[in-house]
Amino acid sequence: MKAASLLAAVPLLAGCGTIGFYSQAAVGQVEVLAKRRPIERVAAETTDPDLRGRLELTRRLLDFAERELLMPSGGAYELYAELDREHLVWVVHAAPELSMEPKRWWYPVVGCQAYRGYFREDLATAETGRLGKQGYETWVGGVDAFSTLGWFRDPVLDTFVHRDEVDYAELIFHELVHRKYYIPGTTAENEALAEAVAREGVRRWFRHTGRPQLVRRYDERLKKIARAREAIVSASDRLRAVYAAPEDDAWKRTRKGEELARLNRDLRALRTEWGRGLTSWIEEPVNNARLNSFTTYEAGVPRFTRLLEECDGDFERFWERVRAAP
Repeated sequence: MKAASLLAAVPLLAGCGTIGFYSQAAVGQVEVLAKRRPIERVAAETTDPDLRGRLELTRRLLDFAERELLMPSGGAYELYAELDREHLVWVVHAAPELSMEPKRWWYPVVGCQAYRGYFREDLATAETGRLGKQGYETWVGGVDAFSTLGWFRDPVLDTFVHRDEVDYAELIFHELVHRKYYIPGTTAENEALAEAVAREGVRRWFRHTGRPQLVRRYDERLKKIARAREAIVSASDRLRAVYAAPEDDAWKRTRKGEELARLNRDLRALRTEWGRGLTSWIEEPVNNARLNSFTTYEAGVPRFTRLLEECDGDFERFWERVRAAP
């Protein structure tokens, strides 16, 4: 989301709903920009030692990303903003009841995206209500950061600054990827690339800081993510085949229920093996929209991981291959 382009687009768009969406996006982005302060000043003034330490970590992560991952920050994450709320935005995903094809929205500059972001939770809830009346399944997820793709100096936010080091480093690296490389209208490819680079970045960060034992622990975590990804992506693929079958809707609904129950059993088996994890996927409803929200980020990660391996871990060659890809 880019406030400048959103503001410019508003007069050209028809429909109260559309104008309302762009207006709240512009106001929300302006709020973030207005609350930014230099990290050095915040670190000097704060009485919270954890915040001060996290801001120092940010500077080190940015230096590392530029030097080792070839991702200059361009001024991002050198400022800090307090929003005093749980999430930065609430993102709505939607899909038809009997289709895995996500609903897409068109935006200026960034093209079509398979989600709609709101700076207020009540607006996201209202949107899911409207979509539900149109026959869509929906899922809303809180998002704590996003990249403005170099249009603005994205700040560190209180919505994510206190995450543990692994999640924090992943987030910073992920968002820096979007600043370096972004193809309008290809949500899944952009997110998978950012996830693959962020995970390799975390591995290298732990090696760089002399903590190889944390690399091993992190790799175990990624193996668990890969197994969950396999179960969820496989369920999505099976549902796609069900929806494409030449059967009536009643048959498809029955098979859909069976496949979602199978996924729940598979995830429960993983949680039993691990001793914990996957709680929201097991205890909360799962539908086509939620499955799509996961596969948007995860399904393409192995492809970019393999590409980096083909480049022998050389990020200069890797970025050249990414830019040259069709």
